Amino acid sequence: MMGLFDSPLSEVRAFIDGKYDAGMARELPFTPVIPRADASQVILSEDTGLELGNPGMASRSLLLWDTGASLVDGRITLVGPDFFESTSPSLPFAQVVMVGGDFSDEYDCYRDLRDATYKVRLRGLMTRVFPGRQSIWCRVSKEALAGGFSAQILGSSLIQSLKQLDFVHSAEVLMVTSSKEEVDELAGPADKVLDIVEALIKMYEEMNFDCEECEYVDVCEEVVELRKIRDKLKGEREAKE
Repeated sequence: MMGLFDSPLSEVRAFIDGKYDAGMARELPFTPVIPRADASQVILSEDTGLELGNPGMASRSLLLWDTGASLVDGRITLVGPDFFESTSPSLPFAQVVMVGGDFSDEYDCYRDLRDATYKVRLRGLMTRVFPGRQSIWCRVSKEALAGGFSAQILGSSLIQSLKQLDFVHSAEVLMVTSSKEEVDELAGPADKVLDIVEALIKMYEEMNFDCEECEYVDVCEEVVELRKIRDKLKGEREAKE
């Protein structure tokens, strides 16, 4: 069975495996995270201990699912220094969230996954996500950093939030803080995820199946699952007419 994100997922998996094989990745244990912040945090520059993926550095944020069995449930992989280990006030940052489960309604499932990822609120962490650029910008407060705020805490909170959704069976997180070059290695799969998601949103929200006029026709030609979704939605529309 083909999955919507099989192509970018295979590239991410190859990246992770390559980093483990080269001794450049480490696995962090999942640990339930408490307490959380009551609301989104606002951290001023003078209170910031560390920036992750700021606009002047490399940044990538990917959210994709796996309909097979390639995920290692609860695994958090870190490539590069942990937040509290950084000797620099700013690090490049990639955050890749991979989810396993049953995604019967692709549009609603992706929206729910995105909301669960975006709404993670942790004390001492401010996050801005830019979906159109597949990038993320975080600030960690000096107080949180001094208290040991870590990639394990962030990764665990993401997994914990996602697994509260009924259709999610497993979740895995990759974070990269090592270098711009290694973050940029994820540019290819990030662009593919963006194209797939934008094509999916267009089909569901516009219900226009004139493929010759669609800017995502090449994406649908490459991704079998998108064509299946298109045919399903087209059939549903015709049945109502």
